[in-house]
Amino acid sequence: MCSSYIAGLKPGDVFCGYVRVPSPAFAPPADPATPLILIGPGTGIAPLRGFLEERAWQHANGTHVGLSQVFVGCRHPEHDYFYRQEMQAWEHAGIAQVHSAYSAVTGHPARFVQDAVAGAADTVWQAIQDGAYIYVCGDGRRMAPAVREALAVIHRKHTGSDDEGARQGLAQLEADERYQQDVFA
Repeated sequence: MCSSYIAGLKPGDVFCGYVRVPSPAFAPPADPATPLILIGPGTGIAPLRGFLEERAWQHANGTHVGLSQVFVGCRHPEHDYFYRQEMQAWEHAGIAQVHSAYSAVTGHPARFVQDAVAGAADTVWQAIQDGAYIYVCGDGRRMAPAVREALAVIHRKHTGSDDEGARQGLAQLEADERYQQDVFA
């Protein structure tokens, strides 16, 4: 955070800041067998990467971990796909299934992460039915509301509910702390 500013500091300079503690805590569930849905375009993937690193460590030490559905987005896979090799390794190890969105690649089926979520609607719904926790990290102005709408569409499709039913379904996931956001405006 503020890497350019911090890089310009000299030894002895004072930096004032604070650590924002999200409420509820933005952390994976205690049971590593719980499936996860992780949605983070760009730098929003960073905290979610920590969840995956922990799951990879648990898996390597013999613990059964639930599958993570990971929705990651960037402009172009050859230019700014953060943690690409790690994502591929976690997918290869069976820890994650990675769904990518590329906003600058013409013809790619998912331009934004919400498009990738919509494209994997049946997989997302099954994960939710299996008890998955959903974590969204990144832009709170456009991405987070668009992801929420994609999830509402999935809810309506699979339950036959109306807009109010979908809103209540997502509100229940939030109340159960199974839908959490760490977003910035």
